[in-house]
Amino acid sequence: MSIRYVLIALFFLSTGFTKTARASDAYVVKEDPIEVSKKIITDDPLPWTAEEHQKILEKLGPVGMLGQMDKNYLLLQSPWLGTEYLQGAFDEGVNSIPVEQLLDLLNLAANSPQQTSRKLAEISIKQALREYDKAFQIAASLKGSSTVAYDDAIDFLQSRFGYLKVKTAKNLLDESALADNAVLDKKTGKKISDRFKNIRKKYTDEIPLTNALNEVKAFYTLLEDVVGGLAKVEPYTKFTQTITELNEVQLRERKHWRSALEITYPDKGTVWTIPDEVSIQWTTENLPPEKTIKFYLLRDNTVIEELGIFKNTAVASGIKLNKTLPRGTNYRIMGIELFPADKFHTAKFATPYFTIDKRDPNTPPPPVEEILVVEEKPGPEIEEEVMVTEEVVVAAAPPVKQQPEVEVEPVEAITETSIPDPVVREEIAVEEKVEKRTDFGGRSITYVKELEVNNKIVKINLWDHGRKDGDIVSIYLNGYPIVSEYLLTYQKKGFELKLDPSKPNDLFLYAHNLGQFPPNTVSIEIIDGDASENIILNSDLSRCEAVLINVKQ
Repeated sequence: MSIRYVLIALFFLSTGFTKTARASDAYVVKEDPIEVSKKIITDDPLPWTAEEHQKILEKLGPVGMLGQMDKNYLLLQSPWLGTEYLQGAFDEGVNSIPVEQLLDLLNLAANSPQQTSRKLAEISIKQALREYDKAFQIAASLKGSSTVAYDDAIDFLQSRFGYLKVKTAKNLLDESALADNAVLDKKTGKKISDRFKNIRKKYTDEIPLTNALNEVKAFYTLLEDVVGGLAKVEPYTKFTQTITELNEVQLRERKHWRSALEITYPDKGTVWTIPDEVSIQWTTENLPPEKTIKFYLLRDNTVIEELGIFKNTAVASGIKLNKTLPRGTNYRIMGIELFPADKFHTAKFATPYFTIDKRDPNTPPPPVEEILVVEEKPGPEIEEEVMVTEEVVVAAAPPVKQQPEVEVEPVEAITETSIPDPVVREEIAVEEKVEKRTDFGGRSITYVKELEVNNKIVKINLWDHGRKDGDIVSIYLNGYPIVSEYLLTYQKKGFELKLDPSKPNDLFLYAHNLGQFPPNTVSIEIIDGDASENIILNSDLSRCEAVLINVKQ
């Protein structure tokens, strides 16, 4: 039986999965991670004894930190491993590495396999020691009488494999010196050179971790085909097989202990009425009662009010809404787990849209326009000869961005009967206003930025902003699609835009789904010659965000 099946079997046994518990796929037993951790220590006590811990540290040295290039070597631990695991090795928030560092690593894998294998072993030992030491410190509390936090138990379960990884990496270190050095022929050298050129062509400065793993996998496949480089080092192939199987079980366990949140009320048919108090109900998985959840009220996917932070008690009552909120059917509640045990995953949930109404037991509900809170904007400025009262400013048409501004004389004490009609300077001619697009396909359009460029042909790059979660989008220019139903990734996708110099050009994002974490969000880089501008656009199934682009005349 291979180590893969042994480890998987141990995983299911250690986490409490039995034939009875898995009788139905819809029913999953959620265990107490503290009790599961204690059972693991009881069943296999050797790694968690002070003597074993000290012996390993004396043999391999103290626990140390990994440098940036060291972390890049971990891509070679298993080219088939997902980036989710690698997040544990890279600094939080690091999603890419320099392209040249990746090429240096691949070059060493092809031309210096002994050196690369030994270096990988040393770095893997460092990383495994960090995991093992972390688990050992928590195990000391688990074995004692002291109270262990839920989060600490999760940390133990996710890092306890460090003990086996230390031994696996030590074997690679001992055997690397016996490996054969590869001598690549001219034909193979040409293939490798061509692949390096292709990578440089696809990426400029940085390469996302997901793409880097794909490139490592393709490169290692090439080495396997020619039976050269690192693929010829037998200790390395044994190491990658074992480490991959360990990491697969570790990832499977990480997902098993992940927290989940679902808000069950309000739902699609809910109507909340101001000024009545409201409540929120929810269910969770792998989230203990002492954990806290923060809830927000959203309107069109924009946070407009924080509703509070509550313990995970399944219901929060007595919540008062802001009385100035307008009526509407476009409200949602979003909940987010605070201080997650798994720093690479946060439980969150957004409800379907529901309705907020108003009730006044004594008088009819006020019209919507009286409830809207609109920030008063200054009226258009008028030349000095014109005298204006406050009433005239309120009645004047809202200012148009394209019109030049004119000056206003300070208001004197003037009676209402003495107000002449406003007189505007003759030279200020109001050009015919170009109407902005305000909706498309039944969705509203909101403009977040207005740009002026020098060239009528510009380039754009677009990529997923934040977490990659399956967002599918289209990009429209002046109502015509330039990108249709594109699955966003961290890799930049480039296009050319031909702008119309005679009018403002609207570029907007259209969402075809909400992905795993709504709304859909895309980063767009607009390149105008040597200048560039980065913009973030959001879209959901009811609205689109846009940017207005003008060509300098």
